[in-house]
Amino acid sequence: MLKGFAHLFEKTKEHVAEIRKVKTTGFVDTNGLSCVYNRAIQLCALDAVLAQHRVDFGTRYNDLKGISALHHKLLQKYKWPLTEIRSLSLSDAMLALHDELKIETLPGEASRILTSIALNQHFVVFPDLLDEEWDPTFADKLLYNSEDR
Repeated sequence: MLKGFAHLFEKTKEHVAEIRKVKTTGFVDTNGLSCVYNRAIQLCALDAVLAQHRVDFGTRYNDLKGISALHHKLLQKYKWPLTEIRSLSLSDAMLALHDELKIETLPGEASRILTSIALNQHFVVFPDLLDEEWDPTFADKLLYNSEDR
């Protein structure tokens, strides 16, 4: 079972807030803060899907770290040429995987934690998705398979 989603959410939230220049402490814009939380939820959902993909398809010699998991997932799902996959923006990749990014269908801990966080947020989102908002190395560092430990 994959663990570490609470830490991943916090790190992702801080990163999105930094990229978007939204304050998370002190006097804050509640709509801006909700946008940060909702984007972090969205990116953590992507990380959950990709973490499960790594468990299912990673090997001892290629564990599909970082963005390689996203590329492999899209290759498996759509059979598009790698050059086309690598040229996709994050927004386009998320759209291509939209059907898999529902919080309620994510693996156990991810679904539970992200649902809990989402219940406390206003439903407002940033109008665009910036490539810089997602750091694919966060999941590599913070998520772990509890069966391995």
